[in-house]
Amino acid sequence: MNKTLLFFLLLININSLSAQSTTTVLKEKSLIKGQTIYLNSKARIGGKNRLVIPVTLPANTVAWYYSFATVTTSNEKQRVQSSGLEMQIARLISDGALSLIGAGLVTNVVAQLIKPSGSGAVDIYLTDANGQKQFEKTNLVGLHSYDVPVFYKEGTAQNSRNGVFQIPIVRKDLSICLRNPSVTEGVAVSLDVVAIISSKEYREIWSAKNLETLYADCLSKFSIKDSASEKICECAKNQIKTAYVPSSYVSLSNIEKDKIIRDNIRTCTRKMGLDGLSEKEVRINEIFKLIEGQKITKDLTGLQVSYSELISLGITTPQVYNGLAFNLLCQQEYQEAKKYITLGLGKDPQDLYLLKNLGNYYLLTGQYDQAMEIYRAHKNEKLPDKRKFKESLTRDIKEFERSGIKNVNFEKVRKELKLK
Repeated sequence: MNKTLLFFLLLININSLSAQSTTTVLKEKSLIKGQTIYLNSKARIGGKNRLVIPVTLPANTVAWYYSFATVTTSNEKQRVQSSGLEMQIARLISDGALSLIGAGLVTNVVAQLIKPSGSGAVDIYLTDANGQKQFEKTNLVGLHSYDVPVFYKEGTAQNSRNGVFQIPIVRKDLSICLRNPSVTEGVAVSLDVVAIISSKEYREIWSAKNLETLYADCLSKFSIKDSASEKICECAKNQIKTAYVPSSYVSLSNIEKDKIIRDNIRTCTRKMGLDGLSEKEVRINEIFKLIEGQKITKDLTGLQVSYSELISLGITTPQVYNGLAFNLLCQQEYQEAKKYITLGLGKDPQDLYLLKNLGNYYLLTGQYDQAMEIYRAHKNEKLPDKRKFKESLTRDIKEFERSGIKNVNFEKVRKELKLK
């Protein structure tokens, strides 16, 4: 098939499986990260005891945070440890604690943030352009005209050692104004500012039609369709929907999809317990009876479903593994059959049915010598059902031929072992 056509068909398949949906997501953006600011005391000549930090908020900001910590010091190069505000905010977003509520508002999570330590004191005001002008205005002799500017109380703290604030005010002219209130002592202030940005993201979602297909695929793994199997498949469908985006799931092979569905059936069966042991026992008995009928009618597809369901219900006897393995051999799924033969022999290495099927596996996969080694070793033994090993092998080869399998070694086996 042309590669371009193959890609086009895959694209159609993916698009039919999923739909696009927009969702609002929050992301953090650090504006100031652990910046240390030194403020002189009022009485010290040189340097400043006031400083303005403009806050330039990105587009789509819905709220923002700042934290500060202080250290009393006369050392202008003193560094103050950051509060790690950005990492704290990122964790709250990923954990789902921080989310949009209402129109443009963000859940208040200040109580969940770690307040940094502090040993000094600072006046810190959140202002707009008018408050900033007041904070910086001086008279003719150089003294500040306003001791306290107009400010927003949501982000203001006076004579404080430390703090952390959530600010719902979003404007283009905001500033954080810092002042050292001490007459004799300098102070170093560490400042962190983090904005919360809201944006729209496109995400794949499962279409209703394909959720129905997924549910139907799950239900096809059950021999008996009843309320119990329907509950299990509803559970499996939801688990797969949560674990995979549609395009990721559709790109898997049929074998991979089948394994995912069966794994989720087992998980949901254990989780739900089939509403009690008695119901589970009834179901197991019904499946065993169904298997007897499927053997008579040569229903290979139905037998595979029945044996697989028994395994999902926890019936992992050598007999069940053997039944499923023989069924898979008839359907030429040789490697999958070998897996169950190996599991069965792990439980009972001397099981003649499983050993016979191991020989059958070798025969069907062109490993004639290995097959004959097993057949010769057991050809005169009797199986638990009182039939001779050779008689049972004769029936196996006939069943393989009836299933449409052609193998040049069938006649060699019949001749060497004198099979009828």
